[in-house]
Amino acid sequence: MKWSKMLAVTLIVSSLAAAAPAFAEREIANEPAWDSEPAPRNFDPKKREEADKRVFDKESIRMAANPIIVIDPGHGGDDPGATGNGLKEKDLTLDIALRTRNYIVANYPATVYMTRSSDTTVSLSSRTSFANARNADFFVSMHINSATNTSANGIETYAYPGSVNGKRLATETYNQLKSSFSSHRGVKEYAYYVLTYTNMPATLGETGFISNASDASKLAQSSFRQTLATQYANGMHRYWWGF
Repeated sequence: MKWSKMLAVTLIVSSLAAAAPAFAEREIANEPAWDSEPAPRNFDPKKREEADKRVFDKESIRMAANPIIVIDPGHGGDDPGATGNGLKEKDLTLDIALRTRNYIVANYPATVYMTRSSDTTVSLSSRTSFANARNADFFVSMHINSATNTSANGIETYAYPGSVNGKRLATETYNQLKSSFSSHRGVKEYAYYVLTYTNMPATLGETGFISNASDASKLAQSSFRQTLATQYANGMHRYWWGF
């Protein structure tokens, strides 16, 4: 790793460490943060800075190449993620991700990769390294929420703090997904690991609470998971093509 790149990564980690108390005071989903593992070797903050400079006006959308998308089904293998009401997060995220991939491939001109396509254990650094190695145009990590307060429910999405296009991606997916939930928890920013160390705009979606009986009942239905997949795909389409 070049010294300039090492310095850039060090500065980012230092700034995140300084900001950690402020982040911790916010109500956030229980997913791995930026300091859960070392950064992947192919993380380059300059690439995300360049990606965030892209302007989505009519001309740039018309000239845009078909996107490379990486979908990240949260957890898997030895890591079940959140559990509750007879469900496991790792199973739900994989099912929704596969349905999303299939919908995109069938309906939109895009190349789609997945960080896992079966019930396997994949480290956080492997997920982000995978996306970086494929020069993805954007990254979507799919999760299901959980809380000790079983009345907590609804949808929320996240972007890396300060990422302009990451926030736009999070907003477009949120706007599509929120019709499936009665509680709209908003578009938020937090330095989750998979949002911190991807070289491209990224979002993390929390579609419902596995700990809430009503949300879990819906998530257990294949038709509902298909609806979420279609909404995820349409949100990605709106992000990239603007309609």
